[in-house]
Amino acid sequence: MANNNSMRRQASAGGLPAGQVSGAAAAAPAGEEPFYKKFEVPVSIAAYASCSISMVILNKLMIGTYGFNFPTVLIFFQNASAVVFVMLLKAFGLIEYPPLEYGKVKRWLPLTVLFVAMLVTSLLALRTLSVQVATLVKNLAIITTAFGDKVLFGHTFNAMTMTAFMLLLSGSVLGASTDAWVTFEGLVWGGLNVCSTSAFQLYMKLVLNDLKQEMGRWGPVYYNNVLSLPPLLLPTMFMYSDWVVKAQDLLSNSAVVVVMGVLMVVSAIMTMTSFWCMSATSPTTYSVVGGLNKVPLTVIGIYVFNQFPTQTGTIGIMGALGGGLLYTHAMNQKKAGDMKASPTTQATGRAMFSPR
Repeated sequence: MANNNSMRRQASAGGLPAGQVSGAAAAAPAGEEPFYKKFEVPVSIAAYASCSISMVILNKLMIGTYGFNFPTVLIFFQNASAVVFVMLLKAFGLIEYPPLEYGKVKRWLPLTVLFVAMLVTSLLALRTLSVQVATLVKNLAIITTAFGDKVLFGHTFNAMTMTAFMLLLSGSVLGASTDAWVTFEGLVWGGLNVCSTSAFQLYMKLVLNDLKQEMGRWGPVYYNNVLSLPPLLLPTMFMYSDWVVKAQDLLSNSAVVVVMGVLMVVSAIMTMTSFWCMSATSPTTYSVVGGLNKVPLTVIGIYVFNQFPTQTGTIGIMGALGGGLLYTHAMNQKKAGDMKASPTTQATGRAMFSPR
C-alpha cells in the first residue's frame, strides 16, 4: 500500500493520472534504480550541509549583527517550527513517531534539559565569539565525549585518535588566543556548551539503548523538540515586553525579515535534511560530511562577519579542523573493523538523532 501511494504521489506530481507511472520509471529495467535516484546522494548531502551552515550564520546575524539578544526566544520559535513541521509530516503519513507517554517522557526529560542547555549555551557563545572560534571551541566536545565514552562504555583510543586530540586542542588554543574577537564571557559559554554537548551525547546513548526500539527514527526528534518548549516558554514569556519591542524595531528592516523567515524555514527542515542524508548515504559518508561542513562554515563566517584571523590563527584553525577530520576518519576505521568482527553491529552505525 505504501509503495502504491508513493507511485500515485510521484505520478500526480508529474501531471500523470493516478495509477500511471512516468515513462522514465516504467522504462527502468528491473533491478536498476530510477534516474532521479542517481542525484539523491549529492543533493541530500548539499541540503544537509547547507542547512547546518545556514543555522549558525543566520543565528549569528540575528544575535550578533542585528542585536536580537534573546537566545531562548530564538530557540523557542526554531524548535516550535521543527515540531510543527514534524507533525505535518506525520499528518500526511510520511513519517511515524510514538505519542507522548508519561513513562517515556519521564525517562527522556533529563535528555531534553541537556538539549536545551546545549542550544542556549551555543547561541550565548556565538554572541560574543567569531564563528571560527565558536566552531573550534565546539569541536573540543569531541575530546570530552570521547573520554566519556572511555569511562562509561569502555571505548579505547589508538595513536590516530590521540593525534587528532592533540591537533584539536593545540589548534583551538592557537586559533582562539590570537583571535581579536575572543571574550572571556564567550569562552565561558563555549566551555559550558562543550560540557552540555558531551553530556547530551553520552546520556542519549544510555537512553537510546533502552528506548530506541520504542522511539523509532523520528521519536527522538519529536520528543526533544516538543519537550523543550515548556522550559523555553518561561523565559520567553518573562521577557515578552523586551523582545517584542526589539522585534518590532527590527521588523522595519527588510533584511531582518528575510533572515528571520529563512531561519524559521531552515530550522524546520534541518532535521529532515539530516535524516535524508543519513538514509541516502552510508554512516561513514554522513560523519565525514558533518566534519567537512565545518570548513565552509568557518570560511563563510570569516567573510560574512569580516572577522579575519591572523596568520597564526589561521594555522591554528586549519590544525583544529584537520584534527576533527582525522578523528572522524579514525572512528570510521574503527566502526568498519567492528562491523567485520560482528556484522550485527552494522544496524547501530547510524545516529538516531543529530543535534541542530
